[in-house]
Amino acid sequence: MKNIMRNGRAIVFVFLLLVGCQAKHIPTTEQAVRYEQNYELLGDEKDELIKLVNPALFTTVDRSNPQAEAVSVPVVPKTGEELKLKTGRYMITGYPTGNIYVFDAQGKEILREIVGDYAGAGSLTVSIDESYTVRADGGYDSVEVFLSPTSLNTELSAGVWEVGTDIKAGKYTISVDQGYGILQILEKEKDAILYELVGGTIGRTESTVQLKEGQWLRVTDASFITFHPSDT
Repeated sequence: MKNIMRNGRAIVFVFLLLVGCQAKHIPTTEQAVRYEQNYELLGDEKDELIKLVNPALFTTVDRSNPQAEAVSVPVVPKTGEELKLKTGRYMITGYPTGNIYVFDAQGKEILREIVGDYAGAGSLTVSIDESYTVRADGGYDSVEVFLSPTSLNTELSAGVWEVGTDIKAGKYTISVDQGYGILQILEKEKDAILYELVGGTIGRTESTVQLKEGQWLRVTDASFITFHPSDT
């Protein structure tokens, strides 16, 4: 009986020792703290999501779309379809779901987004220079390219947006209603800031961001990110 009690105490001691050792190794780095407080991604996880930013991402166009033309592709071949669009601001969508790529004049990828009925993003809104190529892969049966009007908004869909043109500068609380989304805050020659958002009722997250003139926003994996103005 005494041996059983001694063995039991030994097991408890080892358990507590292991728990104590694990507790000492709980990360307390700035990376973990900033994610816990505001869901900002840093380090390797951020690097995996943001590769080298193509400068063409910062393309500006005349938002009145004087030359832009809508395009309809009723049948997309299994090999995909490449489109040459006139300079302008466009919203691209397709059915059912596939990848939309935008390449610069040298054939280098500017961005890629999974777009469609079964994806997080229902559309992609971007500024296109006539030297760029838009490619829709073979996941689509059809693709539609619409002209995108410009106005100040507090709901931004998947795409690239300019602070001061598409949304006012200021402090916001950001969230998604459902699913998952990523917000990238970009500035020329500066490191990107990245936030991860989860919608729904369980595990829902919100982040606080400060937007300023000269920044660009890249919304990915979400149909919309909502920006709630904050006075504090």
